[in-house]
Amino acid sequence: MIEKDGTPEPEQLFDISGPTGETLFSHAIEHVVVQHHSEFQAELDEIWAHYKDISDERLLALVGALCVERSIQGILEALSPGFDTLQDDSAFTFSLKIKTVRAMRIIPSRVLAACDLIRQIRNEFAHHLDKKGFSQLSSEKYLNKMKMQVHAFNATDRADAEPGETFKNLVNFTLMALGVYVKHVRRMREYLETAAFRQSFAEWSKGGQPL
Repeated sequence: MIEKDGTPEPEQLFDISGPTGETLFSHAIEHVVVQHHSEFQAELDEIWAHYKDISDERLLALVGALCVERSIQGILEALSPGFDTLQDDSAFTFSLKIKTVRAMRIIPSRVLAACDLIRQIRNEFAHHLDKKGFSQLSSEKYLNKMKMQVHAFNATDRADAEPGETFKNLVNFTLMALGVYVKHVRRMREYLETAAFRQSFAEWSKGGQPL
């Protein structure tokens, strides 16, 4: 819903940007999002279906993290199709995938910080049998950071949200951000394979201006 002065209400604002120049893509390009909107929404609906109705918080942490890991893999495969051969390689861990994308400086680092927090929370449940709910997690290490990162994506007041709901929101927003940037990276990869890019690069490499 839009307010009368045309200003979007808080729940409509979704910030996935980062500092300009820090990464290859620092914000979403509007026409790329519009062009792929239907496909993007269908993919989100499919992945959300895996965890949206999970009430067991340990299981939610595990499945939510798995969904995010798959989307990180999607960024890598969009950039270089050869990464698909590593999808089932146990040595290519969730942590290593995040570090690889971070090192490439493709998408804003704060999106990857959200991925890493989700990974850490997943590990708390995976490695400690006594952890059964999000309320058992450290506020300083996890709960407060979840709230901060959710608020960075969307400024809607969620002060009364339960930790499980906050985690689900964090996964939701992180998947949305990754999904948007996957489309950008894939379009860039498609352009790199065109004759137009090769011609433009050849001109630029001689000291001229890109075509």
